[in-house]
Amino acid sequence: KKLFLLTPPTTPLSFFFYPKDRNRIEKYFFKKMQADSNINSDTVCIIEKDTNNDVMLTWVYPGVDDDVEKVLMSRSNLAKDSIPLQFTYSRFRSAWIYIYTQVVEKEAAKGNLTRVQVFSICLLRNVFNPEKYRELSKQMAHVYSTSADPSQVLACQLKVLMTGTFNGGSLGKFIDSDYDNRRAYLASPLTDLIQTFAEDVIILWTALLCKKRVFVYSSDLSLLQKSIRAMPMLVWHRQNWNVLRPFMTLSDLEKADLKTAGVYVAGTNDDSIKSEERLWDVLVDLDDRSISVASHAKDEMAMNNFHKDLSEFLVNIASSSENDQAVIKQTAVKTRDLLTKLDNFREEDESDQQSYVSPARLQKLGPVFARFLFNVASAEGMTK
Repeated sequence: KKLFLLTPPTTPLSFFFYPKDRNRIEKYFFKKMQADSNINSDTVCIIEKDTNNDVMLTWVYPGVDDDVEKVLMSRSNLAKDSIPLQFTYSRFRSAWIYIYTQVVEKEAAKGNLTRVQVFSICLLRNVFNPEKYRELSKQMAHVYSTSADPSQVLACQLKVLMTGTFNGGSLGKFIDSDYDNRRAYLASPLTDLIQTFAEDVIILWTALLCKKRVFVYSSDLSLLQKSIRAMPMLVWHRQNWNVLRPFMTLSDLEKADLKTAGVYVAGTNDDSIKSEERLWDVLVDLDDRSISVASHAKDEMAMNNFHKDLSEFLVNIASSSENDQAVIKQTAVKTRDLLTKLDNFREEDESDQQSYVSPARLQKLGPVFARFLFNVASAEGMTK
């Protein structure tokens, strides 16, 4: 099988657009490539598993480096005997990875696809919106399965990037503006997460608030992705979903990416993570509905009556609130109240005329609570 790489210098963009659009398109991609030399955030590629069970990346635009290719290959799951989930989303370095996988129907296969069992469309983007990119990658998979022509996938890519729309025929019209990125934050209920772990959810809240390293395990990839995307709602004031690694393997390459990130909420279906405490401070086991604290983090994660009261509050609102937004709001209010109280422990530093939370002033609250509050203040940038 030939490896076909389509890159900007050799791509006849005028083939897909009228002449008046050529300069605009070429300037757009030149700026995008200059802006992110690490991972181009508008990349699309195709990975195939052929009839000999060989898996390879057969087409990419505009390009990826070797490390990114390895990650895409492993997260596509095409090397496995069966595909655990048709659509997955994950993150590597600075890019969100969206992968849609489709089995080739032999009776309808054309061209090179007659030698392909299954293929994946992979999109790399800089925003978190699984619903949007599930639909777009599904449209691209349909285009490729019916044409067996990567240039038609490129045409779809360029059309969406430049106009925000693509007519998928029988699949309907994809309209980029129909998908609000903010709504993607709310797609998985926080209520379900709290009810799953009951009062133990306070461990997760504490870990996220103090920016600890969290790993989430489940043998069910669908459950893993649904649950992990709800976790940043426990610290809604940050609205940071980039801390997530919703699905990853435990390869050395991907572990190195975690080390670079420093703080993360990572998901895996590899149960060997349970014995690798050096990778996490808190482990969430969705299958067992349990949350564990690593031995090295027990002092930092010590609880007191404040945590007990808050855990009871979270469980109560999850069971009594009429909708998930009310749960998010009340959780955010409790977090905001804690951060507001921390301001009372500030002292001015004469060296830079800034005020910081004073560890000495916190000590009167007792060692356990003082340590917790100092960790929160550090995570919020309130300490020197």
